[in-house]
Amino acid sequence: MPPPHDGNEYTEFQDLIRLERINRITFRSIALPFSPGGQLKNAVARSYGGHVYAQAAWAACQTVKDGLLLYTLQSASAAFDDVGASELASFPDTFQNVIGHFHRPGSRTTPFVYTVKNISDGRSTATREVSVVVQGEALPCFTSTCSFKRLEDSLLDVQDKVDLWKQYEDTLRHKRPDDFEEVPGVDAPWYWQLRKETGRNDSFPGLDMRKVDQESYNKHRHPLERRGLIFYRPIGQLAADPNLHLCAHLYASDRNSLYIVANQMDVGDLYTQMSSLVHQTSFHGNMEDLMFGPSETNHGPMDDKTPPGKWFCKEDLTLRAASGRAMLHGRLWASNGAHIGTVTQDGMIRFTKKPTATAEEATSLRTRQARWPPREKL
Repeated sequence: MPPPHDGNEYTEFQDLIRLERINRITFRSIALPFSPGGQLKNAVARSYGGHVYAQAAWAACQTVKDGLLLYTLQSASAAFDDVGASELASFPDTFQNVIGHFHRPGSRTTPFVYTVKNISDGRSTATREVSVVVQGEALPCFTSTCSFKRLEDSLLDVQDKVDLWKQYEDTLRHKRPDDFEEVPGVDAPWYWQLRKETGRNDSFPGLDMRKVDQESYNKHRHPLERRGLIFYRPIGQLAADPNLHLCAHLYASDRNSLYIVANQMDVGDLYTQMSSLVHQTSFHGNMEDLMFGPSETNHGPMDDKTPPGKWFCKEDLTLRAASGRAMLHGRLWASNGAHIGTVTQDGMIRFTKKPTATAEEATSLRTRQARWPPREKL
C-alpha cells in the first residue's frame, strides 16, 4: 500500500510556504505538497509543480538583503516563520519575473531541499540560482534563476485595458468569484465525471481558487481564441512582506496549466503524457496592486472589504502546439483592472503511446481537429 498522503487539505498559505532553515543557503520544506488526484488510481503520483515553483522563490528571498526586490525567478520559494523574517526588508513596492525548469516529478511524501547559489550582487540588482532535490536524492527535480531589483519610479506605465465582466459577459454576468466552483483537482474529463458522480474534489492548500465555466464563451470559437478564467486569493491572512504575496501569485500561476491547453484544444481525454518543462511569471507595476487582503473599496465584483479580501484573476490561452509540446499564455489581473503579471509555460503534451502514431491515434486526433470552429481572427 502507498504511504498516506495528506497534502490535499485546506492549509493557510503561510503554513504551506514555510521552510526550515538548514544552513545559510539551504532550506527544507515542511508542509506536504498538493497532488492532483491524490490517491486515485487514475492519477499520476506526483506533486503540484507550483509548490516547488513558489517555494524555491521564497528560499531565494532569504538570501537577499539591502532592500533588493524579487524581480526574476525560475523557481521561487520562501519561509516566513522558520526563516528569519528580519532578514527581509519591508518594501513599499516589489515586482519579479520567475522562470522554473522542471526535470522530474516531485515526491508527494518526502520533503524538498532547496539550495541557493549567489550568482551576483549589484547596487540595484542581484541574481540567485535555486536547485531543488527530493530529500535523499542526488539529481534535482527542479531548478530556477531568481533576479532581484530595487524599486524605482517609472515615467512609462502602459497596459491593455480589459474589463473582465464586459469581455466575458456571457459567463460572468451577475456573478462574483465565489459563485463559481473550486478548480477541479485534475482538470480533465475523467475527473469532471467522477466529481459529478461522487461530489469528490481534492482540497487544494494555500489558495481559494475558483474556475469559471467558459463553455458558452468558448464553444463557438477556435481553440486559439478560447480563454480560461480562474479567480484566486489566499487561505488565511498574509503578513505584510511583499515577497510573500508575490510567492502566492507564483503558486497560483501553475494551477492546471497544461490541462487548460488540452481542454481548449478539445483533446483533454486523448493525451498520453503531460509534463511542465519551463514556467515563467513576470510581475508588472507597483506592489500596491499586487498585495492580497481586504479591498479599500467595493467598486467591482473582485473587491471584498472583509477577510480574506479581494480576488485576483488568471486569464489563460494557448497560441501554439506542435511536436509534442504546447505553449500556455496567461495574464494576472488585479481587482482594480491592473495587469499585474504575465505567465508562459512550455510543456510536453503527447497523444501517442509510441514515437510513431497508430492509425487509431491519428484518426482520433484529426477527428477532434475537424470539429473546431473556424478562426474569427487571422
